[in-house]
Amino acid sequence: MDEEKKQNHNERMLRKKAVVDAAIERAQEERGIVVLITGNGKGKTTSAFGTLYRALGHGQRAGVVQFIKGTQATGEVIFLQQQASAAAAVEYHAMATGFTWNTQDWDADKRAADAAWAHATRLLQDPKVNLVVLDELTYMLKYNYLDTATVVDAIRQRPALQTVIITGRAARPELVELADTVSEIADRKHAFKAGVKAQAGIDF
Repeated sequence: MDEEKKQNHNERMLRKKAVVDAAIERAQEERGIVVLITGNGKGKTTSAFGTLYRALGHGQRAGVVQFIKGTQATGEVIFLQQQASAAAAVEYHAMATGFTWNTQDWDADKRAADAAWAHATRLLQDPKVNLVVLDELTYMLKYNYLDTATVVDAIRQRPALQTVIITGRAARPELVELADTVSEIADRKHAFKAGVKAQAGIDF
């Protein structure tokens, strides 16, 4: 790279640094946030658990409620349960009914959803819990197992410093409005659609 290009690059980086520094200076509010990870792409639960492990690295307490999933052991949960210190810092509950298209029993799913939501409600009221992960919660609202207004209100009323991560496809507009951060994962390609079998350690 010639000297003129280097100089132009350095000037662009200097301008970028000024913008970043100004943004950091403005962001001084300290409170818990709501993170919504939605979309049809792969990686929503994985992202939520990545943040969970990040929180544990800082010595925080957390709670996880997995709606729909739970009948098949996933690598994230297996690893969590293998780490004694992490398991002690995380309260975990799985609805454990499998996917709704497997059960085809709305009444049973509704009862399981209510039981899982009871765990979530307790976590959302505990100021000692820094992070609450509500995995696949969006399905509970989509299929009317849980009342959207009730869920939104409980999340709004949580302790001020508590952060909540919600995952799942087809998030309702109320969740998008509630969230401070929304990430939508697109589904451009997926190996499963090309006939590749789901793999332990990659897909679950």
